[in-house]
Amino acid sequence: MAVREHKRIAVVLPVGPKDAEGALDTLASALYYLDPSRVVVVVDDTGSHTDFGKRARELSPDITVLPAPARAPGGLGGLWVKIAAGYEWLLERYETDVILRLDVDALIIGAGIEEFATQEFAKDRQVGLLGSYQVGTDGGLRDWSWPARRVRIEAGFRGMRYPSHRMRLREFITLAKQNAYVYGEHALGGSYIHSHDAARDIYVKGWFNEPSFATSKLGEDHIMALITVAAGYHLADFGRPEDPMALRWKGLPAHPDELLANKKLLTHSVRSWGTLEESEIRSIFRAARA
Repeated sequence: MAVREHKRIAVVLPVGPKDAEGALDTLASALYYLDPSRVVVVVDDTGSHTDFGKRARELSPDITVLPAPARAPGGLGGLWVKIAAGYEWLLERYETDVILRLDVDALIIGAGIEEFATQEFAKDRQVGLLGSYQVGTDGGLRDWSWPARRVRIEAGFRGMRYPSHRMRLREFITLAKQNAYVYGEHALGGSYIHSHDAARDIYVKGWFNEPSFATSKLGEDHIMALITVAAGYHLADFGRPEDPMALRWKGLPAHPDELLANKKLLTHSVRSWGTLEESEIRSIFRAARA
């Protein structure tokens, strides 16, 4: 087996057709705050009519841009296929302490996320994925009822429309339940962090190459959580009020100035906050990097 180059942190960032400009700013935040021992994998689904790939590569030699896999359109299961391709490319070539999955509307806003995550994984080797899990940034419990219903639908009678996907999903559920899987459990897909051990074990099992998931209506975060638990790991909170990640599904969890004052290191989503629009929010965080 070839010796893989070691990096402190890796980033996997999928970029869709309408996300090029925001993605370049998100990449700039990663380059500014992350440890210099890094590799950034961009899965480019912007289309051949843009120059996004060229512009992304010009930001840093640390950035590799991969074309999105064919036959994996849109989000949900199709998005998982794209992200999984980025993981697979990465794990074939590098040993990394942690892998950070970023959305284009996530932003790194402080230094040290790789160190905090490494310390958290060291506390319990059975934890394989960190993020906004059971408790949200506001301290409230997160609701998994929708993905729980969806998992049961796709694994049940109605899932027979896609028999190969149904079969594989049921196999993953069986494995995950041996590790105390709770239907629908997941870490919010805006950003989450895998340990090296968990990502490597999933890769060795060949589970990042599961094209049947392209037909799934589950979110990519629901799929990623399921296979992580099926591989023998647990999920853990990293987005509570006291944690370094401040994540919300739609819009920021607090004003940008508050997030910076509270020394949060990563946030999602920069699409909006009150009357602030994405361009204004990104401008505030960009000024903090100046």
